[in-house]
Amino acid sequence: MKTPIFIDGNCRFCRFCAKVLRYMCGEKIQIEFQGSDVYQSYVLKYPHPNWEVDSIKMVRGNQVLIKSKAVEYVLSLAPWYYQIFQIFFFLPSRVLDKGYDFIAKNRLIWGKSVDACEL
Repeated sequence: MKTPIFIDGNCRFCRFCAKVLRYMCGEKIQIEFQGSDVYQSYVLKYPHPNWEVDSIKMVRGNQVLIKSKAVEYVLSLAPWYYQIFQIFFFLPSRVLDKGYDFIAKNRLIWGKSVDACEL
């Protein structure tokens, strides 16, 4: 069964990140954007306050993982040659989440997007 990964925006940077995740994990994941029917069904099935956070999201067990925790789990689904990137996850979660927030805040600049992000 594919693991659903929920991406919050639909700007150029978000679509690029979704493409990278698909390339890394292949058939193990299913990328869905917020607002899709699959997303809505998961929100109803797994009530959790993390659904309100603008971030990458995934469900593991009964938990809704966001930000660096979600990225860490997705990376664990990737083949062995991508596992070298897990070295970053030795840093504390709050430091990784601050980095994630910085990237998310500036994603329109880095994506050089003329498209407006949904957020």
